[in-house]
Amino acid sequence: MSLKSNSIQNPIIFSSLIVSLFVYLFYRSEQTVVNELFSFLFSSEFYFELKTIISNAIHLPTFFIFSLPEGLWVLAVTLTSKGLFITHRNRAFHLSFLPLIFAISLEIFQLIGLTNGTFDWFDILSAFCFWCIGYFLNFSPSKKQKLFQTLDSSSILCVSTYLIVFLAHVSN
Repeated sequence: MSLKSNSIQNPIIFSSLIVSLFVYLFYRSEQTVVNELFSFLFSSEFYFELKTIISNAIHLPTFFIFSLPEGLWVLAVTLTSKGLFITHRNRAFHLSFLPLIFAISLEIFQLIGLTNGTFDWFDILSAFCFWCIGYFLNFSPSKKQKLFQTLDSSSILCVSTYLIVFLAHVSN
């Protein structure tokens, strides 16, 4: 299945990140970077009141709260990484594999206590399933380009998506 690149890809990326943001803001720890930023911008009182209203009004299953957001950001970053590569010692490393490696590495780091969070097999399963969706969706044209060879929308979108994923980090 071949799809026009930006006509479908960008809304999938945007929707994935918005759903993840919604879950992080209203169902996850207040120590998450995005939640701290929201509290700073709009006041802690407003944030906690809004979070209470939304989390009481919309009940989400545990999987949606703790594993789905990781899968969705893996999907978004996989889509923005497709077609991009970096080189090291004349070898090309395709960035479309990086989101899956990153997600699994984070889970392993959580397991051995190197980073905040709780190891969860469902997070790995979610990341893998959404990575497969992103990787095997065939958007055309699929030009391959070196990351930062030219400062274009593909490179900027890819790096921006990785920076957005940082907002899900738990600071304490």
